[in-house]
Amino acid sequence: MERITVSSSLKFKDLIHRAIEDLGALGIEGLFPNLDSGLSKDDLTLEVMKRLEAEHFTAIDTSDAVYVINPGGYVGGLVAAEIGYAIGKGKPVYFTEETGDLGLDAMATGFIPMGELKKFVNL
Repeated sequence: MERITVSSSLKFKDLIHRAIEDLGALGIEGLFPNLDSGLSKDDLTLEVMKRLEAEHFTAIDTSDAVYVINPGGYVGGLVAAEIGYAIGKGKPVYFTEETGDLGLDAMATGFIPMGELKKFVNL
């Protein structure tokens, strides 16, 4: 794996940053477009959301896999869309943990907890 797009709710921004740093230490580029855009909820419009999601889809297109950070199993609507997009593009999708939703869990290629990112090196 050379490049992985991280997908997660921005409520887990600290975990996203940590995953990108940890992947970098393994020689893997971690992508999360607009992670530090500075946009607030008040800045979000339908047009802005479409642009942000399109940028995430572009990152998925250029990645070898998608890594879903989902503490407590939480997967929001936009993350679910990114999972579906990645699968449609033939990209493997790994979650940090099971979601408790059999439909979502069935989409996972596998489960790799945050502390075990070195497993990406051997995939």
